[in-house]
Amino acid sequence: MQKKNLKTILKKISRKVLTIGLSVCMAAFFISLHVQAQNQGIDQSVIQTGFTSLYQVVASIVSNIGQLFLLWGVFEMAASMNTQDGMAQSSAFKRVGGGLIACIAPQIIPLINIGAGTGGN
Repeated sequence: MQKKNLKTILKKISRKVLTIGLSVCMAAFFISLHVQAQNQGIDQSVIQTGFTSLYQVVASIVSNIGQLFLLWGVFEMAASMNTQDGMAQSSAFKRVGGGLIACIAPQIIPLINIGAGTGGN
């Protein structure tokens, strides 16, 4: 009887914690803050330089993770070619594709931004 009550209490607590955690994540995802930088004695290049360096750090992290996925996918693809398991081969090809996209994404994003900045012309 005690174990059953303890399990139900733990289930209720874990559901509440999960609900609160998901609510906080959703709130953080949907809430956006609009920040406007005004040129009051501060050069705009300082702000742009900060964002550029932050973008470069994030782009290098994404590219490095993509290289790891690509390498992992190549090894998995080589191993799956020796078997008749179609799911393993499919998973390997997906991992290779995802790794390629993650490797190339930092170089593609500036091209998309340039195209979007000119109105798509």
